Amino acid sequence: MSDEASDGFDYRGNYKAAVDEALKGGVGVYADFDQTRQMESFRILSADRTRLLTFARREGITTGHVETMKTLRSPKPLYQMVAQGEADTKKVRDYLGRVGG
Repeated sequence: MSDEASDGFDYRGNYKAAVDEALKGGVGVYADFDQTRQMESFRILSADRTRLLTFARREGITTGHVETMKTLRSPKPLYQMVAQGEADTKKVRDYLGRVGG
């Protein structure tokens, strides 16, 4: 049995919702797991690099490496940033709590 099935949390559903939000012009967030650090992390997506960086600055999230990712649902790539570490994941959880995600 996978970890997702045992705790009832479906990361794939959050991924789809995050991509949908990014494609609509917003900022999408989905949970992930950092194998190296053995802790939860969050991936933050947007179709607009400036919007992604503004979001990170506004929420106080450490701006690290911004990369692009291809998706079959969009002709252009999405921008992705990973929030990791205890402080940044707490900030993302607080944001998700405010927006109801």
